Amino acid sequence: MASILNWEEKINQLKISNPDTYLIFKRIYKYNTDTGSMNIPNSFKDNAISYLGDKSLSNQENLERIEQQKIIKFYNIWTGEGAVFNSLRAKRPGIKAGNRENQLEKLIQDSEENCDFCNPEKFTPSDSFGRVKSEFCITAANLAKYDAYSSLIIFKKHNPLDFNQEELSDYINTAFKWFNRVYEYDRRYKFPFMVWNCLYKAGASQVHGHAQILMTRDFPYAKIENIINTSINYKKQVGKNYFSDLYKLHHSMGLAHSKGEVKIIVSITPLKEKEVLVISPNPPSKSLEAKKVIFKILRNYIDVLGVESFNLSIYCPKYPVNNIPYLIKIIDRGKLFSKTADMGGMELYGSSVASDDPYNIIQHLKEIL
Repeated sequence: MASILNWEEKINQLKISNPDTYLIFKRIYKYNTDTGSMNIPNSFKDNAISYLGDKSLSNQENLERIEQQKIIKFYNIWTGEGAVFNSLRAKRPGIKAGNRENQLEKLIQDSEENCDFCNPEKFTPSDSFGRVKSEFCITAANLAKYDAYSSLIIFKKHNPLDFNQEELSDYINTAFKWFNRVYEYDRRYKFPFMVWNCLYKAGASQVHGHAQILMTRDFPYAKIENIINTSINYKKQVGKNYFSDLYKLHHSMGLAHSKGEVKIIVSITPLKEKEVLVISPNPPSKSLEAKKVIFKILRNYIDVLGVESFNLSIYCPKYPVNNIPYLIKIIDRGKLFSKTADMGGMELYGSSVASDDPYNIIQHLKEIL
């Protein structure tokens, strides 16, 4: 079975079978593999197996697997992104999740009482230029703004996990209508950004379905500026398109897929669990294929993989210049009622530590796409 922990073997095969793509890997990434060794005392062996064991293995096999843990680290030379993989991390105490479906349903139902977003025209402010209204959502000014133009798309449905293709498409279309409205209202604001923080673990302050929409001026937000500069510098120094090379590499390694003009990558340097990058040359509001891909990924994450809280972001090029493609990132933020935070000091100040194997994620996505 394909695994990120077998990367060394895969990259050595690539070096022989596809030297041009191997050079892309060497040009973009650094990596190494290592083994974390330990000695488990007899008094702790049963606990260690209960915490990290695989039921398909014998006790002895589990102990060997725990005492000799394979680690693989990646670093993107151009973006500064890095990730550490160890599949045993997903089994550490506090991570295992039971059946919380009833808890989740109760949280959503209880939050409907006195919910301002259920009556947004009465209980939310509007932008100075008014609201953008559509069939399944409406915009509102953010009461505590991130930026000068910082607003919300408030879904008509209270439950943020309950949406179909038509509704999701409407949310995205409304975001881009709002971007256009801001740009027409004040041409200094040229950098659009959309982010959907779904439920508390993803940073939402309200259960009711909503997404953030922003426009800023002078320069984009830091992470978007970083990817724009990466694309520009890569083209200058290498003479190639960064995103094309990134896709080509991941596709050669079995970690990418395409649907028409839309490219899907499961990155080897994810910020956190199940991160997927969708690349669209056209605005998602004008690309039915992009909206279909986004919808299928989200529904697969929620309905099949049990994702309860996620972030979705759309990086947009500067208005009106198309200097980068549209980049959609989706990431799992963990179980809603887990006591363990999905991000810690390593993610903030070191490298991201990922528990989900990218090869498991791409397999799911290929099946549904």
